[in-house]
Amino acid sequence: MFQFSEPAASKSASFDLLTIDARTDQELDTLPFGVIALDDEGTILRYNLYESQFARLDRNQVLGRDFFNDVARCTRGDVFEGRFRRGVASGATGSFARFAFLFDFKFGAQDVEVEMVRPAGVPRYYLLINRRKVSPPRPDRGPDQVAVSQRELAPDEGTKGVRRDPIERRVVEVPWAFFAALRATCDQLAPETWPLFCAEWGVQLGRRLAIDLETTAIATSGRGLAEVPMTELATMLSRRLAEQGWGKATFDFEAIREGVLVIEVARSVLAEAAPRVRRTTGEPRADLACPLLAGTLGAMISHVAGRRLAAREVTCSSAGDDACRFVVTAHARRAAIDAAIASGERGVPAIREALRRAPTEARGE
Repeated sequence: MFQFSEPAASKSASFDLLTIDARTDQELDTLPFGVIALDDEGTILRYNLYESQFARLDRNQVLGRDFFNDVARCTRGDVFEGRFRRGVASGATGSFARFAFLFDFKFGAQDVEVEMVRPAGVPRYYLLINRRKVSPPRPDRGPDQVAVSQRELAPDEGTKGVRRDPIERRVVEVPWAFFAALRATCDQLAPETWPLFCAEWGVQLGRRLAIDLETTAIATSGRGLAEVPMTELATMLSRRLAEQGWGKATFDFEAIREGVLVIEVARSVLAEAAPRVRRTTGEPRADLACPLLAGTLGAMISHVAGRRLAAREVTCSSAGDDACRFVVTAHARRAAIDAAIASGERGVPAIREALRRAPTEARGE
């Protein structure tokens, strides 16, 4: 696994279980474990992205349903439901149960660790679910002993314009013209918002794709992304981007000892959807078309590295460069990269030299 100069923050140290109810749904979606909120009857009130991905259930279909009887039938019994009912009856607060459990789904079994938490003064109970291992379905489980599937929750959704991939995730297919229209709208109404809006959009998208990759890694190899060698991980990331039509990504580790990862994306859909730009040497770089992809790559690599990183596009094929290239480095160094780009620096070598010249604090050291 590659190293960057900005230290990783401990996930456990940065997360207080008893403040979970105060977190927004968007914040819950960034957590690297499943979160389900129930009322005292067991009705599902909140359901985060991580849990939705691993259970392969659309959260909009499970909210308002009985967790034990309508969704996770495998949890009925003393080991899981019994602990929950006893906690409710006793008026427990704080973390009141922690145990290992085996979730049974039609597509496989998931070895998990469950923690039940009730923040003080809150009429909601939180199930925090950490996946440890995924294995094939257990053949001895009957229909009433496995969790519900998405197709059971919404058997007629195909007639209502809902499309799903082979593992039941909802997908929407859009043509490349979608991005061309988005860029044209930004250029017409507020051209200065394009890089800012798309970079943040990319970060949000990257976080979700990272969880999706985590799901795939555990399901196929029983390992989380942090346990996957970097070269193998690069292949996974490249394959996923290509499958979704973003373009072909190639990872360059030459400068990794300097805390810099370079990613080249050939045939970027964003660059090809952007208007061609003629520029002159020394002109400030206001012509980079792929900030959305930069945000996506930065968020995905941040998830894997367990620390906050930043990605910036430094060359773009829409502006006449031979390829779209992105530099990923410590978040503290982003200002130095932005300054170099704004001053007209072009290409990875120039950006690397600008980072070497930057003050110590700007290098993230």
